Amino acid sequence: MDFHREKVGSGGPFEDVVGYSRVLCAGPLVFVAGTTAGSDGSPIPESCEDQTRQTIEIIKTSLNKVNVTLDEIVRVWMFVVNIKRNWEAVSRVMNLHFGSIKPVMTMVEVSGLIDDKMCIEVEMDAVRK
Repeated sequence: MDFHREKVGSGGPFEDVVGYSRVLCAGPLVFVAGTTAGSDGSPIPESCEDQTRQTIEIIKTSLNKVNVTLDEIVRVWMFVVNIKRNWEAVSRVMNLHFGSIKPVMTMVEVSGLIDDKMCIEVEMDAVRK
C-alpha cells in the first residue's frame, strides 16, 4: 500500500532538533508524537492537571490542522512521572475529553521526562472518519 503522507509540526523546540513531526498522517491513519506541556513553546504549568490540559490542547490544535478531531482517537498512551501522585489529576482531564469516546488507553510510570518540570507525555493514534 502506498499512502500519501502528511506531516504537521506544532512549533515545539525539539521537532527540528530531533527530526520528527507532531502529527503524521498516512492515508486514514493518524499518529501523534509524544506531546508534553510546553511542546508548542509555551510555559509549562506547575500542576499535573494543568499540564495534561495544555498537552491535550496542543494535540487538538495539531490535529485540527489535518482536519482530525479527538472523536477519531483510537489509542492513547500516557507516560506519567510519579504515577501514584498524579494519576487522578491526569484521569480527570482525560475523562473530560475521552469519557464518551472511550479509546483504548495505557498509563505507565516513567522516572522522568526531558524537562524536570514535566509530569506527563501523551501519544495518540487516530483513524480518520
